[in-house]
Amino acid sequence: MTTLPASPPAASRVTGLTMADGIQVEAMFTADPKARFELHWHAEWSVGAILEGRCEFTCAGERQVARAGDIVLMAPFMLHTAGVSAQGFRMVMLYVPHAWASARLGWPPGLRGGLRRGVWRDAAMAGALAAAAQAQDGAQAGRLLEEILRAHASGELVAVERRAGDARVEAVCEALATEDACRIDPGALARRVGVSREHFHRLFRTAVGMTPAHYARLARIGRAKALLRDGHAAADVAVQCGFTDQAHFSRWFRRCFGVTPGNYMAGRERVERGA
Repeated sequence: MTTLPASPPAASRVTGLTMADGIQVEAMFTADPKARFELHWHAEWSVGAILEGRCEFTCAGERQVARAGDIVLMAPFMLHTAGVSAQGFRMVMLYVPHAWASARLGWPPGLRGGLRRGVWRDAAMAGALAAAAQAQDGAQAGRLLEEILRAHASGELVAVERRAGDARVEAVCEALATEDACRIDPGALARRVGVSREHFHRLFRTAVGMTPAHYARLARIGRAKALLRDGHAAADVAVQCGFTDQAHFSRWFRRCFGVTPGNYMAGRERVERGA
């Protein structure tokens, strides 16, 4: 039976693994007893291994519990939270680019396999995945990730990005995801759709599952992460994405991704230097 790796320091940190084909996967190690992650999404596949304790979270509106020895799988853009029980937890979560998964599993553009299940017990796989991540063994991590995705995400094809259904709401979602939309007044958005502000709020919440303001914040946080990954300075990213100041940006980034923008960038820089 695979032995779970020794506990890392009690904090969250992000590093990266370079797989055999040169594609990089981010890995987040979390062992913070106070960790609480706000509702958010990732553009990548999220594949996690729970190593100690239990993690309580919601995904796509459903409450989930994952315990030591469990694997967690979430598709891109699935809304989720995460938190810990009274006993705390320790986990590693890998963020896998959809383009890599699509190439491996032969999915058509814009589509992905439907999830067969999001949480299941496989202590041997959890230990192996954590060991590969801690050793920064990208080749081994890639083999394990492909095995997991083939077994649990190869059912009926569905759209990668959730669609709101209502064309008017979809248009607003696109606007909210742009760099300047964070400054658009809700009343202006309602006028664009052609309804009252109250009706627009109800329409959007019914279609998307959250308020326009919450959606806009998540879209901005997602864009901010992509800009940091491309090498932009945190202060510039905060301005580009419409946060009031760098401290405001840092608080929300940590609430969604577990680390500050500075720690996120430092982890990526260590990988790029081969440290």
